[in-house]
Amino acid sequence: MNFLAQSLAIAAKDLAAEWHTKERFGSMAFFVLLILLVFSFSFKSGGAALHETGPGVLWSAFVFASLFGLQRSFATEGENHCLDALRLAPMHPAAIYLGKALGNFIFLALIETLALPFFGLFFNLSPGLYLVPLLGIFALGAACLSSVGTLFAAMCSNQRLGELMLPLLMVPLIMPALISCVEATALVLANRPLATLYPHLRMLAVYSLVFTVLSLMLFEYILEE
Repeated sequence: MNFLAQSLAIAAKDLAAEWHTKERFGSMAFFVLLILLVFSFSFKSGGAALHETGPGVLWSAFVFASLFGLQRSFATEGENHCLDALRLAPMHPAAIYLGKALGNFIFLALIETLALPFFGLFFNLSPGLYLVPLLGIFALGAACLSSVGTLFAAMCSNQRLGELMLPLLMVPLIMPALISCVEATALVLANRPLATLYPHLRMLAVYSLVFTVLSLMLFEYILEE
């Protein structure tokens, strides 16, 4: 079995386990919808509230929901020493990271797609084809969160107070990507030309690629700690 097949097998295992339990997906989806609902009552719907606060609220909900999902991605492996069994399996350690990151990416992308109609409803967002670029922003944002978060989730999985360490390590590092996600989302909601999105999309693509490569190189040493 080659490297890619090993990674896909890890991702398929996580997706199959989540399909049976609905533990992470249900909690993350409920958390995002709850944040959107609370903030929709805190501001007047539409107008300035949509363009000034909507993107920040949306991506804050995604980040904090992702923290919960990322914590659980390795917590399940820690039970019954499943992670040790994966390390003993005849596969490259980086394949474990890539499979976990792919599974986390799929979870986050599904949550983001599910949240978009509710975001439009709560913040009085007018539907239209101008919203299509949001799907690309969501995909790149999910790639950034999963590439960084998967590495730190593995690092914190066997540590005391790992649930506290993960946001302390991840949130400061994800801020450059988060800023680009918020800015790009605001441009789409304002129906600005697509050319204005390219600097932010390029930054998100480079960010996710760099941290994915670094994580693939470092993950073997993270597992040994």
